[in-house]
Amino acid sequence: MEEGYRAAVPEIKLREALHYMGWRGTALDPEMVAQIHACEGEMRRAIRPQVIYRVFPYEPDRCLEGTNFQPAGRDIRHLLRSSRQIVLFAATLGAGADLLIRRSMFRNGSDGLVMDAVASAMIEALCDQTEAELARHQAESGQYLTDRFSPGYGDMPLSDGRALCQLLETEKRIGLTVTASGIMLPQKSVTAVIGISPLKQEHRSSACESCAMRNECQMAERNDHHD
Repeated sequence: MEEGYRAAVPEIKLREALHYMGWRGTALDPEMVAQIHACEGEMRRAIRPQVIYRVFPYEPDRCLEGTNFQPAGRDIRHLLRSSRQIVLFAATLGAGADLLIRRSMFRNGSDGLVMDAVASAMIEALCDQTEAELARHQAESGQYLTDRFSPGYGDMPLSDGRALCQLLETEKRIGLTVTASGIMLPQKSVTAVIGISPLKQEHRSSACESCAMRNECQMAERNDHHD
């Protein structure tokens, strides 16, 4: 099972962009909010979001069927301990996002930082959207998804990102490459592994649910998309 397609990015949450800007729940400056809105509009016109994934049979301590690839590290093996299939997943906003960030940095340092944060929120939103679609599809056959886990998380090496991209043929299919040092190009891209299990899975708390400032945070009270 394999998919590669253009994808629409859902509306990002204002608090997600603020998170990437280092915001810690202080009072919001209306000018900053307006700047985020403006940067989001520019970014949406520049990006070409694409996603590809492939489902492989999987048994713990064995390579993915038909390959010599096995996700490395104790953390990922623990995550996949009850999985019988895994999804190899890659998503990108395209080269236009990187170019717009560089242009914005040259034009105005503040715009560049906001643009970078907006793009980071967008690629996460794209991943979340695709993961939700996969979860709905698997639920129809009584299967559950684990959290997604990316090379560089925990003890999973960055080098697994290159192997993952080779298996998905991301350079040919969605224009995503990984350098020898593990840097993805375009940079606003994500690779990940997701387990498919017959057992219901526990999931990490969202950033807001686990945040120590939740009770004081204006954005947590709203918990919605920005207007």
